Amino acid sequence: MRLRALPDFSPLRIFFFTVALGGAAGVDFVASSMMGIAGTHIRGGVHASPEDFLWSMTSYAAMASVANLMLARIARHTSYRSFTVIGLIIAIVGSLLCALSETPFEFAIARGVQGLGAGGLFAASRIIMQLLATRDERGALYFGFNIGSQGLLAITPWLAAELVESAAWQMVFAIQVVLALVVLVLVLLTYPRRVPPPGGLWALDIDPMDWTVVILFSLGAMVLMHGLGDLRFYEFASSPAVALTPLLGFALIGAAFVRLRSESKLWLDPHALLGRRFLIGILFYAIYYFLNGLWNYLIPTLLQSGFGFGFQVTGAALTWASTVSLGAMMCFSLVAPRMFGRRRYIAFGYVLFSAALLMLSLRTMSGASMAAILPALLLQSLTVPFVMAQVAGMTFVDFDEDDFQDAYAFKNIVRQIATASGTGAASLWLQYGETVARTHLIERITPFDLGGVPPMPEMMRMATALQTQATLVASANLLSWLAVFCGCVAVIALLIRWRTTPVA
Repeated sequence: MRLRALPDFSPLRIFFFTVALGGAAGVDFVASSMMGIAGTHIRGGVHASPEDFLWSMTSYAAMASVANLMLARIARHTSYRSFTVIGLIIAIVGSLLCALSETPFEFAIARGVQGLGAGGLFAASRIIMQLLATRDERGALYFGFNIGSQGLLAITPWLAAELVESAAWQMVFAIQVVLALVVLVLVLLTYPRRVPPPGGLWALDIDPMDWTVVILFSLGAMVLMHGLGDLRFYEFASSPAVALTPLLGFALIGAAFVRLRSESKLWLDPHALLGRRFLIGILFYAIYYFLNGLWNYLIPTLLQSGFGFGFQVTGAALTWASTVSLGAMMCFSLVAPRMFGRRRYIAFGYVLFSAALLMLSLRTMSGASMAAILPALLLQSLTVPFVMAQVAGMTFVDFDEDDFQDAYAFKNIVRQIATASGTGAASLWLQYGETVARTHLIERITPFDLGGVPPMPEMMRMATALQTQATLVASANLLSWLAVFCGCVAVIALLIRWRTTPVA
């Protein structure tokens, strides 16, 4: 196909251009998802506790929030092409620093650099598509976009597992460096020199950035997420002061919005973000990305620490699941015009998610084979077009080009916070759940079960078996609760009204 905004582009160049758009977004997706998929190996490599590991995710999300806040201003001064190129270069530097990190503190700083570069790439890619293509042209562009974004997500788990097993945990970030370099070359070869949006957008007068808002929002995001994570380490009844940290995070973010509302010239316009449809859409986005971040951490941990599969088997299973997700998104891009704007599809997606969680929880037991587990993983992978794509189609339908940029930047800030919160919650929940399960399991062991004092090798074998069983119990409990939660979300999706006039 051809684009009216780019008459000189051949259909082949447009295809590779859309693949490059998706690849740029995929760099951000991979940077976030690999923290869950390879989290155990990374934690061991930098000697991080679960709480230390949480800092690496909150620092990424906080700096990604900064990138999204600066997105529109930088792009208007230069172009979205320049923003993407600069972001990819910074992301490459951040990935290299992650690979060179030796302590949790160094790793958290490196992840912040990576987030500053990669965190705004998805929003930039999606805004470019909005500016360049008319409504009837966008459907065809998603075909290449999905190949780039979902394709990177599909290949990375398998590739990382193969290389980590044969080398070291640093290969997780070496792969990200190589992928970002490939995407950078593709961007330089295929992107138009400047995206010319209608209405003389490039000629707008732009004031200096309000760094007070940047600091308030990014610091608030980081404090909020880390405070929520810390709640898992304490009993609220005995330590009510631990609630002050997340409350402080909310207060900082609120202060940022108060300042935005009082400014005469805004660079993230909150007035465009107060519509009923957008607020409901952001709520569903936050739920989905929280669950996605949680799933991406829980499943690799369960497969390796619970079921005892190696990293290579785990990586292959996750790649198969991501490939099915890619196929589902490709099919969805062909029928999207007939499916957009339907609450029942969102509800159906969460029913699938709930069924996958329940299926996996019932099969979470010692000795389970991959053949019994893989169907649940594949079922969950089918939820992406029904949930994420549908929410996207219903959230942004009312925005013009200018407001879309503000709305999508804010949506990606929410995505970063929700994803990091989900990954951190999964890490801390497993630690808490394993501790409780291990305590109950030990209480059930009597001296008669031990048959006296067993030799040291037998004690070590029993300790390993106890830890494995604790992981299985904690994971099964979490999966069961999440299945119930997704069922409730499905009901809410059917009942909630996205606008004053009901949508069928």
